Amino acid sequence: MVNRRLFVAGPNISGAPIMEYGNPSNINVNSTEAIVASCTVGAKGSVVVNTTGGIAPYTYSLNGGTFQSSNTFSNLAAGNYTITIKDAFCGTLTKTVTVGLKQTPVANAGPDYTIVIGDEVTLQGSGATGASVLWSPSATLTNANTFTPVAKPSVTTPYVMTVTSTDGCIGTDNNVVTVIPFCLDIKNAFSPNGDGINDKWVVTNGFACTNQIYAAVYNRYGSLVYKNDNYTNNWDGTYNGKPVPDGTYYYVVTYKLINGKSIILKGDVTILR
Repeated sequence: MVNRRLFVAGPNISGAPIMEYGNPSNINVNSTEAIVASCTVGAKGSVVVNTTGGIAPYTYSLNGGTFQSSNTFSNLAAGNYTITIKDAFCGTLTKTVTVGLKQTPVANAGPDYTIVIGDEVTLQGSGATGASVLWSPSATLTNANTFTPVAKPSVTTPYVMTVTSTDGCIGTDNNVVTVIPFCLDIKNAFSPNGDGINDKWVVTNGFACTNQIYAAVYNRYGSLVYKNDNYTNNWDGTYNGKPVPDGTYYYVVTYKLINGKSIILKGDVTILR
């Protein structure tokens, strides 16, 4: 009888007494709540209602919704919620609870990179201590579940790093690995006759895979006829301002690539006007 009320009827119903037995705090419906805050990204909050008093079983409604037997409300965003509790008789309790907000775990995918096709680069991600990490797309990555995977894409690729904290909150960041085609393309002949067609000696196809190009050209006697420490496809077949004779010449071209490598190519080029 500790949670019971006794209604007594009589000739004068309006004046009939109501008698209560036991602890008054157990006669009324009471509750406490265990609340888990929501994440900044995604509705991850929850409320568990612990009910005492009144007459079990209890049913629960959130924000005026359908009553349910479960005392747990999950997947809640941060904010205020109205919870209504009914017991098996006529006891009702309505109260407002607040689901707080906890931050996104820190996620930093690091800088963007530019590589020459065929190269690889180690990404420099970082994030919350103890969090799990996963990069996507993972097909061109090695160790995609670490902060520093090795990327070897064949085309320009944006990568997304997802960090999940121990309490299920998610943070994301992204970077881009730009892939430049191989740009070494030495032509073995040109015709500097002023007609606007094939007038210059081409050693790169225009893609920016180099930082610097050193070019030296020699005649068949080994004498230097052209030299440029920052060549930009601009030799027109002259030496000291005068056209060199038609014929075959020999070159040494050193490429300083954007990945830090150096490549030396040797061969011959024919001038035919």
